[in-house]
Parts: sequence; structure tokens; C-alpha cells
Amino acid sequence: MVKFTDIAMMGFSEGDVVESILTTLSKEGQPNAAPMGVWVEANNQLFIRPYDGTQTRQNLEFCSEAVMNITSDPRFFFVTAFKGTQRSSVQIEFEPSNKVKPPRIKGMPSYVEVTVKPRATKSDTPFHEFTCQVQHVEVFAPFPMVHSRARCAAIECVIHASRVQALHKTDVDLTRKLVYQITELQSFVDRIAPQSSAAMVIHDIMILVSKWSR
Repeated sequence: MVKFTDIAMMGFSEGDVVESILTTLSKEGQPNAAPMGVWVEANNQLFIRPYDGTQTRQNLEFCSEAVMNITSDPRFFFVTAFKGTQRSSVQIEFEPSNKVKPPRIKGMPSYVEVTVKPRATKSDTPFHEFTCQVQHVEVFAPFPMVHSRARCAAIECVIHASRVQALHKTDVDLTRKLVYQITELQSFVDRIAPQSSAAMVIHDIMILVSKWSR
């Protein structure tokens, strides 16, 4: 196990947004895991933007703590984004965190445990911003991960599909654009890595998207 105090060593860089799976805790004590973009400002200041009405937003208002589970495996993004709607080759298991109440997902390459505080957000935005203060970082992966275009494409498809799920009844034009982008990414992954787990994830995404966009 390797511990870092500087999250920049994990790839968080100023002006960028990275993808994580955020675990939070409800007032009933139930953990929730959901994909969450993390914005990086100067001096490694992090903030997140959970949408109004989501379980993540509600949980953060009750318990101002969370865990950023860091992985590049698109299967975990898929299974946490679309709970109970798909088959999956991975299972989500929780284990205790070190410094915060919400648990972390067992077996992730690295974790960033944070406390959060709400910050001013424009009234016409559908999300609320929270500033994150890092409390603990752990890294378990002994080797650097190779870059996979297929894995990145699959994670992008998960993000697009989550927007399709939320907007297909209210914004038909945007839904069509998102479905087109998912289809293009599927063609790309089917060409370069047709037998990969990324291709399987996108295939399952297309099944869900086809139902929502009819």
C-alpha cells in the first residue's frame, strides 16, 4: 500500500475534470455509489456538481463526507450509474473507509476520502456545487495503468447514457445527439477492441438507450 498526500501524483491537475465513483451515506445509513465528475481548481482544490434530486445530493446534505473511488474500469461506472437495470460481470461490495463515515468500494485501485461544503451556485442551474477537502488518500495499484481508448470510450458512453435517461422525455433533440455519439463510440470500440469488457458495457448501454429513446 502506498499513501500520497498530494493528489496531483494521482493525475488530478488544475483546470481538468476527472471521473470517479462517489460513495455517500444516507440518513438511514445506506451507502450509495454513483459516477461523479470531479473538477480541479488551483492548488488541488476539488469540487463536485451533483444534480438536484439525486441520491448523491441528498446524502451530501445529510452527511458532508464522501469517498472518491478511482478506477478506469467502465464496468463499475456502468453498474453504479444504472442500478438494477442490467446484468454485470462485477459486483459492488463496500468496506469501511479510514477517515470518513461513507464506505468505499472494495477492490478499487485508489481512494480519496473527502469532507464537503456547499458553495454558491447560480439559481438557474440544475445542480449544486460542493467544495471538497481531502482527508485521506490511499493508492493500492502497484503499477501505473496503461491508457485504453476503449475503456475511456465506454466511460464516456455511460456519462452520455445517464443524460439520455434523465432527459429523453424533456429534450428530444439533445437525446438524439447523445444517442448518435454513443453509436459512434460503439462503432469505434467494436472496431478496435470488439472482445473487450468495454465493448460489452457499450452493448448493454445501447439496450437501455434504445428503450429510453423510442
